Amino acid sequence: MGGTIAHKIQNGKPTAFTAEMDGESAKVLVRCDKLTWCVLDVYVMPDDPMLQYQIPTSSQLGGTFDSALASTSTFGRRWLKECVTTHAECRIRNRFVPTRLIDVGSPDGSESLKLLDTRQSGISNDVELEYATLSHCWGQTKHITTETDTLKKHEAGIAFSELNRTFQDAVLVTRALGLRYVWIDSLCIIQKSDSDWQRESSLMGSVYSGGVINIAADAAEDGDQGFLSKKTPSCFPYTLPGKNAHGMLHMKASKRQRWIEYNGNLRRRAWVLQEYALSPCSIRYNMNGITWECRCGCYYDSEVIFEENQFRRETRALKNLSLQMRSVSPSSPASKISEVIASWRKLVVEYSKKELTFETDVLPALSGLASLVHTATGDRYLAGIWRCDLPAALQWVPEMPDWRSTTSYLAPTWSWAACKKSCPIVYPLSSPAQFKAKVLDAGVTLVGDNPFGPVSDGFLKLEALLQRGAFVQSSPHSLELEFVFQQSKRRFRPSGGYAKYDGEIAALPPVWCLQLCVSPSEVFPLQKDDLQWYGLLILEEDRREKVFRRLAYDACWMCDADWDGARKEVIIIK
Repeated sequence: MGGTIAHKIQNGKPTAFTAEMDGESAKVLVRCDKLTWCVLDVYVMPDDPMLQYQIPTSSQLGGTFDSALASTSTFGRRWLKECVTTHAECRIRNRFVPTRLIDVGSPDGSESLKLLDTRQSGISNDVELEYATLSHCWGQTKHITTETDTLKKHEAGIAFSELNRTFQDAVLVTRALGLRYVWIDSLCIIQKSDSDWQRESSLMGSVYSGGVINIAADAAEDGDQGFLSKKTPSCFPYTLPGKNAHGMLHMKASKRQRWIEYNGNLRRRAWVLQEYALSPCSIRYNMNGITWECRCGCYYDSEVIFEENQFRRETRALKNLSLQMRSVSPSSPASKISEVIASWRKLVVEYSKKELTFETDVLPALSGLASLVHTATGDRYLAGIWRCDLPAALQWVPEMPDWRSTTSYLAPTWSWAACKKSCPIVYPLSSPAQFKAKVLDAGVTLVGDNPFGPVSDGFLKLEALLQRGAFVQSSPHSLELEFVFQQSKRRFRPSGGYAKYDGEIAALPPVWCLQLCVSPSEVFPLQKDDLQWYGLLILEEDRREKVFRRLAYDACWMCDADWDGARKEVIIIK
């Protein structure tokens, strides 16, 4: 006898599901949180009174129902061995030894933990050292860190009980995988030390690309939660409709249905994008079990390979991004260099959607991948933009009208990195463009020694045609602004970054339109002679020195009259 169930779970757990049960199988599609969907098996234990109503047992479903740690010891260790011995793509990793590592001791836990300074221990980069890295959410809870006054203490030993739950679980997983070392940011980088942070953050890319595996604590929202026991709630009380039968229904992610990927806490973090992309393989602990993802395939909890879908193709492409960059060098054909730059743009668009706790981390959190692009192209890095990609790289468009950070200096206004945190950007132009503006020079002032790290200033010197204009309200009671050309009086509404009226328009310094490029119309593609102009709206800061800052990037159909009286000028955008 079958039945239909419906249930809700709150606090970030599955919000609703329904299931059909026929005695042979019970499947349920669960919506967990926003983009979180998965397919679950529903079953009862052999001694449950619900068994008489033909609800399947765990043995009938097959597969493993072991704990996350037990699964790591069996399947995780086997996956890792297979990955490093049979996957040519996954064996490609940097030979790198981090400055510090956590020595987890013997697998049985009989040896105490300690912070190992590899420089003092005599381990060099010539040694192929196998270590794990941890990706986790710091959250709002306090947890153990290495600081200048605790450095010697941690080198002498760290009690397992001193670690928060997430760090404890990372140690247990490292041991279960048969590894001796794990890299954990807050323990291996000296906190509250600017010099150590500058040095170690510049090595972040090498740390993750040099590790043999990345442990991703998807299920832990902060350090106190841990991740080994975090799965979709496994059971709940249930009464069969129309029957006087009570029992406990259990759930486990299905191996026979398509899995729709869990969009966990880490997926939203900006730092984790490069951690995931640079690591040759990742073992992820989420609400539904254990996921193994590498450059060659994906596994879930036992031996079943994920079905191929769009999400899988995208994540595998991200994993293979570092391989693509390693296959290119500055002497490669220009087409190969262009492919790397195009990949960088796609990466930046994805990165801009992620969350940062500190918006000043916008450049450091991408510095590892930037270093990889530099090695591939030999090009100069300018606060998130590559010199060889100018002026094309100026075409980014923020998807928020009030895009610029008002709390911190992040980057010059011509770089997407000047956007406040979690402000998505796009590169809208897909048609080939003929650039009218000419970049003469560009540069940034670094905060520290990391050429891919934070900056304190920057400039872009270019020659372009300028036409003066002004902002006006589109109607007396509207908050929308339109740009009006001074000469032709034609107007258009900017869509690329500055469209809201938030103060006295009369108080604005003079506004100019810089002619950037022209492209075949994307609105009327069949009309070959219909060209669309693209320009930067820039705000005058110092007319005598010809210094401006960017307001917006936009497109409009311009006529010759719009540029009457305009002339080419050499200006600087800060």
